[in-house]
Amino acid sequence: MRTKVLILLLSLCCSVTAQVREGIEKTHVYQGFSGGMMLHAGYLFGRDSHAPVSSDGQSIRPQGGTFGIGGALRVHLWQHLRVGFEGFVSTMPSGLTDRYNLLASGSYLRTGCGGVLADCCWRLDKAWPYIGGTIGGGSLKGLYILEGDQNSWVPDSYSIFHKESFFYVGPYVGCDYCITRKVHITLRLDWMLAVHKNELVLPTGPRVYFGFMFCH
Repeated sequence: MRTKVLILLLSLCCSVTAQVREGIEKTHVYQGFSGGMMLHAGYLFGRDSHAPVSSDGQSIRPQGGTFGIGGALRVHLWQHLRVGFEGFVSTMPSGLTDRYNLLASGSYLRTGCGGVLADCCWRLDKAWPYIGGTIGGGSLKGLYILEGDQNSWVPDSYSIFHKESFFYVGPYVGCDYCITRKVHITLRLDWMLAVHKNELVLPTGPRVYFGFMFCH
């Protein structure tokens, strides 16, 4: 009995969803959707209130190159508007983060963030330039190994692990190139502005993205 009721409810939901979508399409509001994955690289900086101090008293200010992967999903509305959400994970290893060689191998800063996006896109034949922004939140995890070696089994005498959340705004510009009607290459540049306790913090800075979008 429960199975029959569940099947009936699912069928009803599918029917209602189809009718709503058909109604939206008739009003020319819904113009399809797109989504895909993107690789990114950039340079992030900012204040870190919990940055450690080395044994000789030097303050470590983490900043440097970062790279990662993520994705986005958009619904296309009317002629130019696209709304959706996205999420990314970025990593700054010690080789790109530590300018003064104060951190041992294995140290890293890892950012995970996601939010709601909206942009304006112009469909110019093969090229689709766009401009928009993302609002969301994330967290920064940092592992600082000041004395030790990640390849040994000896306990590290001085290491710190810290996690901090933040709110961020990310304005961006980019352009899609239409390989086919359903497959696009996208190139995007954004500037991440991370805020915690009313001040800019790590991770703040520019990032460039390259990836594939699949459209319907």
